[in-house]
Formats: sequence, structure tokens, C-alpha cells
Amino acid sequence: MRPTMFGEKEVKEVERIPLSNNTVARRIDEMAEWAEDELIRRVVCSKYYTLQLDESTDVQGLSQLLVFVRYIWQNDVHEDILFCKPISRGTAEEIFNIKEKGLQWKNCFGICTDGARAMCGKNSSVVTRVLKQSPCALWTHCSLHREALVSKALPTDFKTVLNTAVKIVNYIKTKPLQARLFQKLCEEMGSLHTFLLLHTEVRWLSRGKVLTRLVELRNEVTIYLEGKTEYIESLLDKEFILKLTYLADIFSKLNELNLYLQGSNESDIFAVHDRIRAFMKKLMLWKSCIEDGKYDCFETLETFIIENQLQPKTNILSAISTHLSLLKNNFDAYFGEEMKKLDSLNWICNPFQDRLPSSMSTKASEELIDLSEDTSLKNSFNRKQLTKFWLSVAGNYPCLFDEAIKVLLPFSTSYLCEAGFSAMISIKTKYRNKLDLSNSLRLKVTKIEVDAKAVMTKNRKQIHPSH
Repeated sequence: MRPTMFGEKEVKEVERIPLSNNTVARRIDEMAEWAEDELIRRVVCSKYYTLQLDESTDVQGLSQLLVFVRYIWQNDVHEDILFCKPISRGTAEEIFNIKEKGLQWKNCFGICTDGARAMCGKNSSVVTRVLKQSPCALWTHCSLHREALVSKALPTDFKTVLNTAVKIVNYIKTKPLQARLFQKLCEEMGSLHTFLLLHTEVRWLSRGKVLTRLVELRNEVTIYLEGKTEYIESLLDKEFILKLTYLADIFSKLNELNLYLQGSNESDIFAVHDRIRAFMKKLMLWKSCIEDGKYDCFETLETFIIENQLQPKTNILSAISTHLSLLKNNFDAYFGEEMKKLDSLNWICNPFQDRLPSSMSTKASEELIDLSEDTSLKNSFNRKQLTKFWLSVAGNYPCLFDEAIKVLLPFSTSYLCEAGFSAMISIKTKYRNKLDLSNSLRLKVTKIEVDAKAVMTKNRKQIHPSH
């Protein structure tokens, strides 16, 4: 198009019109590449960074490896998506592709994954290969994953109750006609809820929510199942309901801990351990209350007992006590060793104590003495902003900062990856199952502000004059 046919202004307007169906995709790629380059620049400039990685399957059945990075930039801690790539075999090889971007493994001192063998096995896993390149790096088993493993421990009788509850829910929930009829019944009865929740093993909060909803709608479910299935016998059994209400309560409490851990990317590892220690102590408190005949620690269980004027049998109370002890022991097994290891590093979250750690170098000990006697720092110290405190003293106390940041910066959970997979599901649907996720997902979850106008202006292709 020539200016002689229209004016200069009109030509510029026409230039803004997309030239093909691929224009939008090209602009997305350009902005994503800009955000990726900016992230890599920041991480390369940072002296320290840690990784969080996980894999999941998309709607196409393709395994996707998602990696997030936490790094220091402009005297603050930042988190962002490093990459998302499809993988088939050799997961570790995919991780090492980030070296092509200029990242140095020697600056990677933390990696957080779940407990899958491909991620943390002894021979050829991702963690093993990373540690060979960076011997000082530490592997962290995702706290969320460990808490989920702890919650799976159930005595046989409680496991039977859980399985029966899931079957009852599935009987109604997985059949559209049954679900609609049940919803209609709940509406006519003026129930608080009109549908049950479906149980799934891959969702952390599934058990607590499913059981709580079933307890809340147990009267409606009993009426609906009358004459339809043998499951109704369980709902009419008061011992079964006692165990069900207990499970609903204990899983709800585990959910509360889980929700805290999901938000712990902004909390340090010491805060995570504090919350888990408190929960372990509460388990023993609840055990003592149950043995003393006090049920107020479990609200749903207590309500059912009062409403039905029941006195729980010894075998039920014994089963509850056993389960609480089992949970406490499993928390010890999954978190105890890590907690003991970090106990010797308490000076990081309380640098103004009098006692010096025995394992600390002389230079670091001297710095800790100077810091602990600095009144201005002591008055401004805020436990809730521990990482920012150590960043603020990095220049004056470099040895202490170097030790502290290696403990505070690593991820304690892989929750960012889980949130990324949720975004992946919304982007790559069955109608877009051939989509390359990488760039679209980056723009969806990145925390780097992209100057879209500048990127498009820089990469805009000039139109070709007609011949």
C-alpha cells in the first residue's frame, strides 16, 4: 500500500492490522522471550538461586516439566517460572538445558522436589545430577508432599470407613442422573449444600472436604439412598458415624496445616518447622483429651455425641488415640531429621542470643558477636521479615549472610509448580491440545512486568509494498 493511494496516517493504521492468523501467536512469543531473557539476566547477576521443580501430564497426555527459580535481585527475593518443557524420558537431561541460558550450577545451592524416584533417586535422578555439578546444593523434600504422606496413614478400621464414605459419594456423584436427583432433594429439604464433593487422591485437600460435606449432608444422603443400596446400613450405624465425624475433624485440621504450607513460599523454613512442631504437640494434646473423655477438640464428633446422647465405646476411643499417635510418629519420621539439623542454626532466626554455635568458623563467630551487640539492629529486628533482615546486613556481615541465605532462600514446598499446573490446565484444553505451553504459560504466571507496547514496536514487521 502506497501513501499516494491514501494519506500517511492511513498507511500507519493499516500497518497495525494483523497480516495473518499467526500474528497473535508471534506477539505472544516475542513478549514471552523478552520476559525469559530478562529473568535469565537477573538470575545470572544474582550470586545465589534455588530451584523448585515438578512434572505433570497435560490434556494431551504429554509429560510437562515445570521449573521455578528463586533468586536475589535489587536486594530482595524474587520468584518466577524458569521454564516449562515437554519431556518423554531423561528428565535430568531437560534440567541441564538451562545451562545453555548462561546459568551457573555453582550458584545453585537448593533444589526442591517431591519424593518421586525420578526426581531424587540415588543413581541418575535430577537431584543426583544437580549435586554432582553443585556439591554444596541441598535437596528439600516438598513439605506439602510430606504432610500429604503423613495424612495417608490410617488404621484398618478408619481406612474402611474412609473407603466406604468415598463409595457412597461416588455412587451419587459419578452418575449425572443420581447427582441431579440428589440436588433436587437437597433443595426441597432446604439444605445448606446441594451436592457432594468428589474424592481424588491427587488433591491435597480432597479428603477433608469430601468427608466434611458428607457429614453435613448425611441425613439427606440417608434419605436418598433408602432402598437403593447397602451403603445405607453404614449411615445408620452410629459407630460408623462416630468414626466418620472424627475423620472429618482430623482431616480438616490437617487441611488447615496444609493451607499454611501452601502459602509458605513467603515464609522461611524455620516458620514452617514452628508450625509443624505446634501441630505435633496438638496431636498429643488431642490424644490426652480423648483419653480423658473430652471431645471439644473435635467439634463435629462432639456435636454428634451430644445430639445423640452417646457414650463412645472404648474400642473407638482407643482407635482414635492410636491414630493420633501414628500421625505424630509419622511427622517425626518425615520432618524430625530436618528439624534437628536446623536446630543448630537457630542463630539465623535469633542472631541476638548469647551462645555461639560450635560449628561456626572463627570469622563468622566474630561477626555474630559484633551483630549481637549492635543495639540499633536489635531494635529494628523483625522476625517476620527474616530474609530482608539478612539482606540488609550483607555488606557489614558477609560471612553470616552467606550462611544464612543458603538456609533461607531454598523453597520449602513445590506449591508454585502445582499452581503452574493449574494454570496449564486452563491454557491447554482439549480444544487446544497441540499448543506449545512454554510461552503462553510464562506470560500467565510470570511476575516480571512486560512492556508489551515496546516489545511489539521493536519486533513489528514492515509491510511489503505491492508489486
